[in-house]
Amino acid sequence: MRTENSMRKFHLFFLIFLFLISRQIIPQKADHVVIAEIYGAGGNTGARYKSDYVVLYNPKGSDENLSTWSIQYQSAGATGSFSSKTNLTGTIAANGYYLIQEYTGINGANLPYTPNVTGTISLSATDGKVALVKSQSLITDGLDVNVVDYVGYGNANDYEGSGTAVSPTAVKSICRKDNSGLATYGINGSGWDTDNNKSDFFLNSAPAPLPVELSFFESTITGNKVRLEWRTATEVNNYGFEIERTIASEQGETEEWKRIGFAAGSGNSNSPKEYSFTDMPNGGKEFMYRLKQIDFTGKTEYSNAVKATLAGIADFKLDQNYPNPFNPVSKIGYIIPERTFVRLKVYDLLGREVAELVNENQRAGKYEVAFNGSSLSSGTYFYKLEAGRFAEVKKFVLVK
Repeated sequence: MRTENSMRKFHLFFLIFLFLISRQIIPQKADHVVIAEIYGAGGNTGARYKSDYVVLYNPKGSDENLSTWSIQYQSAGATGSFSSKTNLTGTIAANGYYLIQEYTGINGANLPYTPNVTGTISLSATDGKVALVKSQSLITDGLDVNVVDYVGYGNANDYEGSGTAVSPTAVKSICRKDNSGLATYGINGSGWDTDNNKSDFFLNSAPAPLPVELSFFESTITGNKVRLEWRTATEVNNYGFEIERTIASEQGETEEWKRIGFAAGSGNSNSPKEYSFTDMPNGGKEFMYRLKQIDFTGKTEYSNAVKATLAGIADFKLDQNYPNPFNPVSKIGYIIPERTFVRLKVYDLLGREVAELVNENQRAGKYEVAFNGSSLSSGTYFYKLEAGRFAEVKKFVLVK
């Protein structure tokens, strides 16, 4: 009995040990606003930018009011109360970024766009401590109850976790890893937070404050129309978005993405921007859409794809052409609910074939075909759809 109890206790302690270990190694997305980027070489010789800056990121699904918050700074080896602060204003959008411009010097380029707030803190280029504080009173240390996030970098004497974040340089900022714990910036948020500065941050080889952050992208169906809507939390150097579409692939088939439209971007923006595009897809039932974001240098980035499934594809149907009467072009629509061989032909009053519009195997979906009667004389004609066991004929009139 004593041996059995001992084994149970060992098993329990082992499970607790595994849980504690897992808390350290499994990437965690923060549930609060975090410090996403720090750059402290602003204005120095060889600096990329004239200004020091701090970027915040909000990984939550709702906006956060920052009007009573502050960003605070202390030099690497100092102790006691923090020496400087910048009071924040306004809100940070859900899944959005917030730029705080600090000390501005002589050398380097201007920041890409207007910051959310401007301060005068002179950050060290290589070593220091930055605190995000839910108060506008100076804190005494990183353990203050109002501290929301805390970053010690370089040779700082205080930090979260087992060590400091790496030192930034004149041309490189330090950035928080994305929501999945990968060393990318602006593609999948910046919310990775295990309360360990050493492992949560990386040195960004090409810093650019507030990248184009796509916070929302979805499709909705109304009849035979697909409406795409997307929103950016921030934008830098954004020329615009190409909208691409493909038919959802069936087993064993590969479909190419096709450009179907373009939406101009907002250039540089630190506030949410909303976009939309309406499509009337033809030749299928299920479609995939994606965005190709393009900046002014020609660099591109693809979004994740979203699916749109058209309704009303349950039965065979041949629509009346439009317009009718017509001169010389009219459109003929039809629906097939399953993959089958399709023929669509036009006949005159004597039953003679005058045009073949479709003669191929087609997948389930809605289709629309244009008929041009410029080579025919005015009169009444018929068009016939044959699809599997389905067949239907309709009349239309050409008037010149």
